[in-house]
Amino acid sequence: MSSANDHRPHLFGIAYRMLGRVTEAEDMVQEAYLRYHLELEGSISLPKAWLTKAVTRLCIDQLRSARRQREEYVGSWLPEPIIGENLPDELADTLSTAFMLMLETLSPVDRAVFILREAFDHDYPAISEITGRSEAACRQIVSRAKDKLGRQSTNAPTATEEAERLVREFLSAAQSGELSQLLALLTDDAILYSDGGGKVRAALLPIYGPDRIGRMFMGMRRLNTEGSPPPRFVTINGSPGVVISHGEQGVSVMTFAFEGNRVKAVYVVRNPDKIAGVLP
Repeated sequence: MSSANDHRPHLFGIAYRMLGRVTEAEDMVQEAYLRYHLELEGSISLPKAWLTKAVTRLCIDQLRSARRQREEYVGSWLPEPIIGENLPDELADTLSTAFMLMLETLSPVDRAVFILREAFDHDYPAISEITGRSEAACRQIVSRAKDKLGRQSTNAPTATEEAERLVREFLSAAQSGELSQLLALLTDDAILYSDGGGKVRAALLPIYGPDRIGRMFMGMRRLNTEGSPPPRFVTINGSPGVVISHGEQGVSVMTFAFEGNRVKAVYVVRNPDKIAGVLP
């Protein structure tokens, strides 16, 4: 017989997709369990449903209260990366940095409805009960969200082997200074996001186009100091990524989005508050 604690991975999966921060997600799960125990748990016939509703509503409230903080965030905001071996469930496609970044365009309630439906396949009566919106409204929210997000998140993913090869080729070209090779690996509309949180050096605005991205990586070569450990290739948020140490200049955690056999987007997290979990 399963216990209420067995639902922690599921609850964390919802909370992380809602908030994009590991510690905040864990706090929401812990608060949901605290309320569960205070509610006389023996009287709750469906613990998973009760806890799912509790953690979702806590996350909605958290997003609302943190709205100003998000708006005043210095530079691009990217989700806190999670090393692949520690993924809480098998739904890695809805944990990708690209998917998480697109969720940022949705309101807290719309985000909850969309996540519960698209990532966890909850039916509309359950989503209505959890969010307090009517079933018809929930259906409209999902439909609008799909239109708004352009269905980019459901494109067939690049094969893992091919994606890993592209990441290694990209990093090799960036580190060796082979600009032409680097440009050939980027799509014509490639974009780079860099999240330093105002605490370390990072581009404040997204960088558009292969030429500008290439020049930025050529400049980043100066951060590589002699004696720095070699790049660490890992799976981050379900996709191939790399962790690069720049010595005293900090650490860069990079993930990618692909289109065919080229890189469509590069996501660089340098905010030290967000990368403690991926450091050796």
